[in-house]
Amino acid sequence: MDNFSQQIKTDELRECQREAYSKILEHFSKPQAERSILVQLPTGTGKSALIAIAPFGLAKKKVLVLTPNVKLAKQIESDLDIINNTSGNIYKKLSLIETSTLSTLELYVLRLEGTVSQSDIAEHQILIANYQQLQDIEKWFKNEKESVDLIIIDEAHHQEANTYQEIIKFFDKSKIIGLTATPFRSDGKKVEGNIIYKYHFHEAIKDGVIRNIKIINVSPQEVELSFTDDGSKIYSLEQILELKDEAWFNRGIALSPDCCGSIAQKAKEKLEELKAEFPNTKHQIIASAISKRHAREFVKPAFEKLGLKVGLVSSDAQDMATNDKVFDDLKYGKIEVIIHIGMLGEGFDHPPLGVAAIFRPYKSLNPFIQFLGRVIRRNDETSHCFVVSHIGLNQIKRFQEFKMFDYEDQKFLEELFTEKDADDSFVKDGNKLGEKRDSEEEQLSIREVGDDVVNFESQFLSPEQGIEKLVGQVKQLSPEEKKSFFEKFGIDVADTELSVGKKVKRIKPVDKRKASRNLLNEKEKSITVDILKKLSLKTHDRNFNPLYTNLAWVKKKVSKEVNKKLSIKKNQRKTIDNTAFDGIEKNGLLKDVSSECLQYFQNKLNEK
Repeated sequence: MDNFSQQIKTDELRECQREAYSKILEHFSKPQAERSILVQLPTGTGKSALIAIAPFGLAKKKVLVLTPNVKLAKQIESDLDIINNTSGNIYKKLSLIETSTLSTLELYVLRLEGTVSQSDIAEHQILIANYQQLQDIEKWFKNEKESVDLIIIDEAHHQEANTYQEIIKFFDKSKIIGLTATPFRSDGKKVEGNIIYKYHFHEAIKDGVIRNIKIINVSPQEVELSFTDDGSKIYSLEQILELKDEAWFNRGIALSPDCCGSIAQKAKEKLEELKAEFPNTKHQIIASAISKRHAREFVKPAFEKLGLKVGLVSSDAQDMATNDKVFDDLKYGKIEVIIHIGMLGEGFDHPPLGVAAIFRPYKSLNPFIQFLGRVIRRNDETSHCFVVSHIGLNQIKRFQEFKMFDYEDQKFLEELFTEKDADDSFVKDGNKLGEKRDSEEEQLSIREVGDDVVNFESQFLSPEQGIEKLVGQVKQLSPEEKKSFFEKFGIDVADTELSVGKKVKRIKPVDKRKASRNLLNEKEKSITVDILKKLSLKTHDRNFNPLYTNLAWVKKKVSKEVNKKLSIKKNQRKTIDNTAFDGIEKNGLLKDVSSECLQYFQNKLNEK
């Protein structure tokens, strides 16, 4: 009997899961179909369910599921095990297979570990392993090479590992399905396999599958930088923003108790905000640190000073025993904050985590997205999560890149996902913080000056974008249907169109002005990207000026035109008052700039 011939019931699946499954079957039904494919799904959208159903209608023999770590392998084993997890397995929970069929189905799941023999492998249909276990592939599959005809690789962006490649080469006739949220490896190269289905982050947020992401970068009005040789100097907020791209400044921020305290304080505020807005659900904080020393001497004290209970986990083998206790404390609500050092990667699923506090500079997009993945999972009715960092760590740049992630410029994406030098060596656990490593690093200390804090806030999907889908659906209703729809909300109208009002927030004029200036810069970048898309140009080509990439040159032109309409020079934006900023939106200034610049660059292309 073919163990994977059962009909899968997809009623309880999300639309993205149904579509991905359909695309997989469609691809492999074609003659001469490529054997290696990719499915791109954001964290938290249900890759486990897709792993569970993918073999049905496709595999004729055994299925091998590869994971990047043991924790994820154990989780998938539990999800798929219909024998030892009769009520909690995913087939039962999502009604994927009829109960009567499930009780007699010979679908045995085996996670490969030290005690497993080749006879065990022969008697099980689904085999699960983290790829490190298969370094000696012959040991496990010496006589079973032809028995595996489908390989599913979870978190496929780890494919650069030699072991992955050896496994794929060994099973040279097997179909391969890679699942990932990020289709680029840490070396910037594309993950092997054509993407046959892609579910974007913004789609998942719109559909309510994952939470919207709100990012807050805090900064004092001033910081004092102290150098051993030169004494100290006060830097203004404007100067802080200019320094945030400097690696030495990032390091100083990470090692500043004041700056760590600001991040912790804002994270606590956002935790309290979630508790107030969603009181029936548990909420907790996850924080990222550079090293155990950094976590213990900077991050942990910052939270503990605020009265929060804190746990710490790391990837060091010597900490594995204590890690389990910390995970239990997190699960049962005994701690409010968990700090991780290289530990909570793929496979860690704890929905109450709703605030991600970044205390270290991420130098490339992959680890940044993985960290955000810890807080975007749905948590009952909680609709959003928070990401908190310090402006001096320059994580605004990572978030901007994340928002541009859907812009499929191959070269641009390769650069985003190429792992840069981590710049983490200044706080490795083997070195005392006072030990000399680099004279510039060791001579610098940073202290925040004054009590005023500026918040730079952004979010992945704006409220207006988030309701676009609903607006479109309401507009398609008949007058009678619209009337019925609005009456459910206490609105007695015969015929109406859905409109959106903005809540007025009480903020200090100075904060509003600075936020508006930051927002203006963000919108200029969006205009730049839109122009390049419409002209079908790649960001890092040089179609207009050999000295500048398209992205830089078009952005330069957009900023110049905005300044011209505001009657200011290049470096005078700090002179713009709130009335002028309000007028930008009311007068449609940016729409004019967008259309004029688009026409300008179109003409430039036509002249060639």
